[in-house]
Amino acid sequence: MSPWEVVTRVMVPMLLVFWAGFMFVGVFSDRPETFSRPRGWQWAWVGLWLMTAGEAAFGDDRPWVERAWKGVVALLLALAVAVAAVRRHRWKARQAEADG
Repeated sequence: MSPWEVVTRVMVPMLLVFWAGFMFVGVFSDRPETFSRPRGWQWAWVGLWLMTAGEAAFGDDRPWVERAWKGVVALLLALAVAVAAVRRHRWKARQAEADG
């Protein structure tokens, strides 16, 4: 295996999985009021997530390792967004209860 193949087939997927893991852990340390829906160019991240999840689920011509790491990245990012949205909803409910 050439050094370029090692970087593209091993290092990049590992870095992406670690990045998604840090995003998931970071959700718990962020303040709930900082979460917001995507605006403008940020919708591109939703498209990238859909592409990654789709290739993980339906990428018949892809090796199983590639489908596995893409699935892990898509799952971690989806969980991070879900946790952040729930935390934001609970925070807003507590704020409304405290105000009213």
